[in-house]
Amino acid sequence: MNSIGRRLQTLLLGGFLFVGILACAAVYLIARDEFDELFDYQLVQVANALFRQGVVPLPSSISHEDEAKLVVSVWKDGKLVYADPPGIRLHPPRGAGFLDLPVGGSTWRAFVLRTDDRIIQVSQPIAARRDISFNFSVHAVTPLLVAFPIFAFFIWLSVRIGMSPLNRIAEDVGRRSPSQLKPLPIDGLPSEILPLATHLNYFMARLSDALERQKRFVADAAHELRTPLAVIALQLRILERSTGEDKSGEAIDRLRDGIRRAAHMVAQLLVLARLEPESPKAFSKLRLDIASGEVVAEHARIAEQRGVDLGMIEGEPVTVVGEVESLRAMIANLVDNAVRYTKAGGAVDVRVGRSDAGAFVEVVDNGPGIPPGERERVFERFYRCTRSGESGSGLGLAIVKSAVERHGGTITLDQGPDGKGLRVVVQLPALPAVIEDRTGSFPPT
Repeated sequence: MNSIGRRLQTLLLGGFLFVGILACAAVYLIARDEFDELFDYQLVQVANALFRQGVVPLPSSISHEDEAKLVVSVWKDGKLVYADPPGIRLHPPRGAGFLDLPVGGSTWRAFVLRTDDRIIQVSQPIAARRDISFNFSVHAVTPLLVAFPIFAFFIWLSVRIGMSPLNRIAEDVGRRSPSQLKPLPIDGLPSEILPLATHLNYFMARLSDALERQKRFVADAAHELRTPLAVIALQLRILERSTGEDKSGEAIDRLRDGIRRAAHMVAQLLVLARLEPESPKAFSKLRLDIASGEVVAEHARIAEQRGVDLGMIEGEPVTVVGEVESLRAMIANLVDNAVRYTKAGGAVDVRVGRSDAGAFVEVVDNGPGIPPGERERVFERFYRCTRSGESGSGLGLAIVKSAVERHGGTITLDQGPDGKGLRVVVQLPALPAVIEDRTGSFPPT
């Protein structure tokens, strides 16, 4: 199991064990060096004592400690005259002072004192020194070895207590249903876990808001689609029952109109769904003036059929960075609304240019306009203004608002020229004019 708690316990216990091994090794090495100095001093003292006594053989044994295994040998005129213990015979040394001598496959440490007629040698096996050093080290680190399980228990307990706030948060989240998105309690949380809980609360708040918007969207869409679908079903029944050619033609026209309205609403719903704040963004460079001109050209035939003078006022080239489809949908809905609500003989003007805030798109018409009290509500989904009897999906300005917010812009509604009609201005961030490509062709960023 990939557990943070177990990982911490393993690292702490492993680190403690590693440090303990290093400490034991250090104790042994320090003890070995100290005992080497101590035993070397002992060898010198024993040799000097024999020299001062000057009596051979000595009346008593010098080697009091069996563990030290000191061996004393005295030669006079090349003959061994004293050995303690008696069973060990060493050869006369060739040098003086401290020597390391090979004896029977092992190494001995010896101190040799030469006089005019005698050679005094006090020797000791290196292995005996190492045994004493090891035994001392074991006794020294025994408390540490005994305490290791106690340390391990406290490390386990400390990690368990330290991880308990995170475990509580995990259990709290695990017990919740998909619809239970209330904030996690953050009072008393450690500073290391507080950012996680804060970001989880922020995420759940956004998720709750998105789910609520989705519920409203589905409910409104179902309600709004019910009318055109009912009209389609009604006209279909009329068409089935009609006998005359005139009645059939009228029913077909109404059926076609109902299908067109339903298809338009579905298309608007799809565009609005793509403009949700959480949906992915794919930005590229776009010549806003060229895109606006193309949209105006696409709506020219509809405007002509309705008797509306639709035109584009010449502006300056301006480039923005954004989603091409959503920006075109924004402009198309502004132009479509202006043409739809302007009566025959009216005019709709579109202008694109540069301002202090960046780029702007301005759509002005001389239709009925929007009362000041409704200018905030018209951006709500499925809200239809009372300014005229025109039917629509009520999604056009909601799409415009979503597209503007998605690109970090602003939108304002005001009266048209001479206090008549409506003037819509959209402000968007734009690239500086000095780096614009005048050809209007830009690769995606």
